[in-house]
Amino acid sequence: MNLKSLLLPFFLLVAGACGRERGPQDVAEEFLAGYLDCRFSDVADLASPEMLETMRWRASQLTQAEVDLLRGQAEGAQVTTDEMEASGDTCWVTVSATDALIMDSIAQPGRLGDGRFRLTLAREKKRDWKVVALTTIP
Repeated sequence: MNLKSLLLPFFLLVAGACGRERGPQDVAEEFLAGYLDCRFSDVADLASPEMLETMRWRASQLTQAEVDLLRGQAEGAQVTTDEMEASGDTCWVTVSATDALIMDSIAQPGRLGDGRFRLTLAREKKRDWKVVALTTIP
């Protein structure tokens, strides 16, 4: 086998990956998993500036007990999309999460559990989807 025949599949793979954009469902699931696991730097590129402020606030509210809960997890939060609705450059994705750090009560410690969330995404520059809002569904 010569070098050209080895490099051709590699270049085709790279060229295909470069043109591929992530859809709103993929962005919502990846963002929510990172957000719930407090891996903020891993998903910051998926967030709008407003959502980055929310992430900073969540990080500032973490207690050592909550950090220990996250460290004790075998795996992080598991997320799946329940439904998706789109209108132009805006999309709403409802996602269920299991084994997630749930911080839904003021003055109460976070706990590992299940939850449902609605994420609002907007298309940025007619290309990339960004999370602009996150709401817990009771």
